[in-house]
Amino acid sequence: MSALIRLTLALACIGLAASRFGLVAHEFVGHGGAALLVGGEVTDVRLFWFAGGWIRYAVPAATVEKFVFIAMGGIAIELVLGGLVWLGAAWVIRRRGPTLGRRVVRGLGAAFAIHALWYLATGAWHGYGDGTLLYRVLGDARAPFAIAVGLAACGCAYLGARGVVGAIIAAMPGRGAARAGKLALAIGVAAGVNVGLDLGELRLRRDEIYAQTMQPERDRAIASDYARWVATHADVSIEDRTREQARLETVHARPFPFAIVLAIAVLGALVLGGRRSPRATEAPVPIGLVVRAIAAAMAGVALVIAIGAL
Repeated sequence: MSALIRLTLALACIGLAASRFGLVAHEFVGHGGAALLVGGEVTDVRLFWFAGGWIRYAVPAATVEKFVFIAMGGIAIELVLGGLVWLGAAWVIRRRGPTLGRRVVRGLGAAFAIHALWYLATGAWHGYGDGTLLYRVLGDARAPFAIAVGLAACGCAYLGARGVVGAIIAAMPGRGAARAGKLALAIGVAAGVNVGLDLGELRLRRDEIYAQTMQPERDRAIASDYARWVATHADVSIEDRTREQARLETVHARPFPFAIVLAIAVLGALVLGGRRSPRATEAPVPIGLVVRAIAAAMAGVALVIAIGAL
């Protein structure tokens, strides 16, 4: 098995494992735990095998503060998990020395934080997912809040790439730009596999609750206004309905594409951190790392499936 194939397979499986264990922590420990802390109870849950999920809960004497606390629970647990993984891997590296596997694990800590901060920033800006309620509560303050959180995500991306990219490049045969190109190819394929599994499952296993949860505030407002209009104009033609839909899309102007801009900024931080990452001693991707990554991915998917079965 070539070094490129080993690296691609390891990264794809590590990404899948991290997303599955992260999903369980986000929904059950984060949202579910926060709901229990405020005296509520979990009433329903849905976890996709490869995509995201949702959890429902009942809270007595509900207040906005309680709901914000529960909504932020998932993001908070991801940040805590990321910090623990980062610090734990750093401690092991100091005690036992750096290896590719240990550096990758430390990078996973940064990845958890990046995902949590990106989700928080874009959710608060666009009003979707866990950031929907925060979007409404923050009002005009959501823009500076999202920008500050986005900058934190870029910082984590820089630190994560700086700590792991040099060791991964050293595992690739060749020199200079050829190594960097192989790394980019491995990351691209691994990410494509995970995104493909995610989107493919969402298309095959359609879930209305998940779709509504991840719908941006603008789309939600358009759909709500359109539904009210249809309720009072039941006999109008398809052309009139099309015109009304177009009018509402004009009334509700598109927001600044913050999610796209932040994604580009995070990618830039990753590239910058990777360019400044200290180069490690040349060593191939160990088969043991690939085997452990495959086992972790299988365990993560199995855990999600088991929870769904229960």
